[in-house]
Amino acid sequence: MQQRDATFDIMKGIGILLVMTGHFFGWNHPWLSQFILSFHMPLFFIVAGYFSKAYVDGSTSLNHVKHFSRRLIPPFVFTQFAIVAWAVLMVFAKHEGWNPVIRESLSLFWADVDGPVTPWGKLTIGVIWFLLALFVAKSLLIPLSRLNRWAIPVSLILAFGTIMLHKVFPYSIWCIALGLTALPFVTIGWWVKEHPFPLWLNLLCIGCWIAAMLISRLEMYTFTWKCYPLDVLGAYGGTYCIYWISKWVDKYLRPVSIVFAYLGLISLAIMCVHCFEIASHLGNRVMVAVGFDWQDWALSIWRYVLTVGLAIAVVHVPGVKRLFV
Repeated sequence: MQQRDATFDIMKGIGILLVMTGHFFGWNHPWLSQFILSFHMPLFFIVAGYFSKAYVDGSTSLNHVKHFSRRLIPPFVFTQFAIVAWAVLMVFAKHEGWNPVIRESLSLFWADVDGPVTPWGKLTIGVIWFLLALFVAKSLLIPLSRLNRWAIPVSLILAFGTIMLHKVFPYSIWCIALGLTALPFVTIGWWVKEHPFPLWLNLLCIGCWIAAMLISRLEMYTFTWKCYPLDVLGAYGGTYCIYWISKWVDKYLRPVSIVFAYLGLISLAIMCVHCFEIASHLGNRVMVAVGFDWQDWALSIWRYVLTVGLAIAVVHVPGVKRLFV
């Protein structure tokens, strides 16, 4: 049996910590936010694309799509249900009203950062937009892979067209539009496994990454693409650097690599728990309940610990573990 390559788990471990760092500290440190946003979510799509399947035949491809749905949709529904259940609990415990319950329930179907404003509040979606977008992108990659060398150019065209369309129709029902914008990253991940980029092209993408951090801005969640396709090439360049850093960590920092690899292995659980923690303000509520008044940086560290601790607990619950690992 082929041994599992820890490099990709380490990459995802680094990536999920960057996701939380961006949410906790990025708002107060623009340079840090610019660095993280330039590649952190594309990293997950590229890694997913690296392990994606190409088109074989209609029946096999349909089975692949069914597998994607069983892998990605249940964690999304589980997390959204937990958020709604928390809102219901707050109705009875804190008398916070039913608006959050209705709003979060509707967001399960209308999943976009620019969701419409309703009588119960603005519909939106949290970190778990990634799961729906990944399902869309991986499913679209299957027929797209039949184009061989044209797969990447066509994915870029489809993504750019989606970005332009979103300016006219600024919604992404069930993250279909976000999935289309993620398609180039998934396609690049699949392509580099089949046809590795030459060194000069990888170095060029690293140069694009540096340029993108200086003159552009990428926020997939809000459809912010300041310099397209520079942002795509730059995100791949940043991911390529993280790949080699992960290989170095795996080779020379063994204890550290074990920690990062484990975080990468449970990164899906961490992402979903992180979404729940943000939506429920659980970390803040616990500190208020025990009477602690911490500085912002200390509170953020506490939320790191709480999120990772809850994710570890979740993946050890029988019946729930299979949703995330």
